[in-house]
Amino acid sequence: MKKLLLLVATSFSALTGFSQIVIEAVDFPVAGDSIYQGIDTLIPLTITPGSAGADQSWDFSQLRTRQGNTIHFTDPTTLPSGSNFPNSFLAVEQFGGWAFADSSNNTVEITGFSGDFTGLGADMDIPFLDPQTIFIFPASYLDSYSDTSIIYVSMEAPPALVAQSPIPIDSIRFKRYSEIQSEIDGWGDLITPLGTYEALRQRNVEHSIDSIWIYATLLGGWGLLPGQLVGFENPRVSDIHRYNFIIKEIGYYAVSLTTNLNDSIESATFLSNESQCCFGAGVEETNIGEAFMVYPNPASNGFSIRMETTDKLVYAVFDVTGKQVLAGSVNSTVTFVNTAALADGLYVCKVFTADGKLTGSQKVSISGN
Repeated sequence: MKKLLLLVATSFSALTGFSQIVIEAVDFPVAGDSIYQGIDTLIPLTITPGSAGADQSWDFSQLRTRQGNTIHFTDPTTLPSGSNFPNSFLAVEQFGGWAFADSSNNTVEITGFSGDFTGLGADMDIPFLDPQTIFIFPASYLDSYSDTSIIYVSMEAPPALVAQSPIPIDSIRFKRYSEIQSEIDGWGDLITPLGTYEALRQRNVEHSIDSIWIYATLLGGWGLLPGQLVGFENPRVSDIHRYNFIIKEIGYYAVSLTTNLNDSIESATFLSNESQCCFGAGVEETNIGEAFMVYPNPASNGFSIRMETTDKLVYAVFDVTGKQVLAGSVNSTVTFVNTAALADGLYVCKVFTADGKLTGSQKVSISGN
């Protein structure tokens, strides 16, 4: 039903002016709805989150669907893990798994996940000790809220991790602590590759601490899993801004931008359709998505590139004018890039195959040199 409404609204929007809107609980997706999203992680520096305030115009028409993904909204009781989240009214497919949502007093909360969200090759049910608020209805300009959420789950160590570990591991434990400061800081016209809509902009400032623990007899109990076994720092601290542009036609995000603390966009998801997928794939770009990470960001004397593969790859760093200022080979799953000679500012790190195809791009801020 919402797909039909979306097409009608896209056609109608060209004939009407926009005004401030209010998103109600009845606008939120229901079981049976689906939304096709485009994903773009190779974003020009000229695209920014835009300004806060009333009667704005945010133009994201140059986003490209380099990958596509359909989000399904499903009745939780139809899923194998649904019984473990008895209070959920909706399950949302994302990141290869499911998020379970509860609704009470016009507040939508994520109560848990089911899937392999730790990257360790094992599916698990992950209930929140403290649920994560994502919407409070009715939602209108200048509304705000603060929220904390906690995940704490233990399970038997997956075989892939046991095989990599130099010591016997019995169990693992995943913890996440998150803080969110959320405000609807603007309303106006949202221009996407699919069409133009009236939207509210929700700005979230998110602080998270993820840690993975192992139980091993040789350690005498619980201890932090060494980062080299999972390919990232453990514990991992992240501070990001997320800009969600919500439209009434679907009661959900039409565009969602993830940025660093300097508001440089690192990734974008947005309304799209299959006919727009997949821009540049197999021709001049091969997007590797989550397999490519740059950290820390912002950086001072240097940053690391994390890759799942290092087969004949090279990196190059460019300044805001497009001038190449550093280059080198990606010779391990974690490659350090020394930036001590660079001036403070915003740069782009790109990784290429040996034949020159772009495989990934991340903006990185240098400060404190």
